[in-house]
Amino acid sequence: MKTTRIIHPSKWLVIAGVLAALAVCPTQAQTAVDGVEVARATIKADRKTVIAENMQLSETEGKAFWPLYREYRHDMEKANDELVKLVLEYADLFPNVPEDRAKDMLKRYTKMESQLVTLRVKHLKKIGTVLPATKTLRFAQLENRLDLAVRLGMAASIPLVPPTPKP
Repeated sequence: MKTTRIIHPSKWLVIAGVLAALAVCPTQAQTAVDGVEVARATIKADRKTVIAENMQLSETEGKAFWPLYREYRHDMEKANDELVKLVLEYADLFPNVPEDRAKDMLKRYTKMESQLVTLRVKHLKKIGTVLPATKTLRFAQLENRLDLAVRLGMAASIPLVPPTPKP
């Protein structure tokens, strides 16, 4: 029986180290910028390797998959850039986020989240035309885990909105 690794343990150690470092950072705007960039860069550097190691694609599958993967990552990174802009805007305002700005930011955030889902669906359908459903699902799971690691890294460096606005 063949066993497969989900993600090499050393990759998770790097990710965990970055997240631990971010969790102890002070919560100032510049730290937020640094935290966001470190989280994104760390995962981005290892993302393709993690996917390649864990997808176990045949040569034929690889030839069809990798161009679609590059297109997918390009679109997702572009969409995530907008999310990062929003997070950094919030960091600049923190801790005094006016009600009208909070409403606008929430509206933009939900629109971006919807766009990310739409992009994922679009690209998973394309990938599903060149890979079996089990490998397409595996790809979706791997990407989800990597995306969650980036989001956790970002969240660790961004403080929550205070429950009541400061005077």
